[in-house]
Amino acid sequence: MNFTQFEARIKQWPTISFTTIILSRHHNDHEIYAIDDSSTVKTRLFLCQAEDENHASLLIKQFTFWLMKFNAAQRALQEDKACVKISLLSE
Repeated sequence: MNFTQFEARIKQWPTISFTTIILSRHHNDHEIYAIDDSSTVKTRLFLCQAEDENHASLLIKQFTFWLMKFNAAQRALQEDKACVKISLLSE
């Protein structure tokens, strides 16, 4: 998965604010999820499976970086929209 694919997957759920990347183990399966840790529901979005614990660790680091990048871009976009709205109201 590359950043564009990751971003597309996250954008499919615009009302959910994913905050954390986690590993969920089921027997010998290592599944990676993005979760909304800030809500009481704790929504999970399946991202992929990892081959083993080491592979999972690498994926978690990469996805966490991408999630921070995505969330920062979303915050900047929201701030830009708010600034435009304020300037339109003050005219």
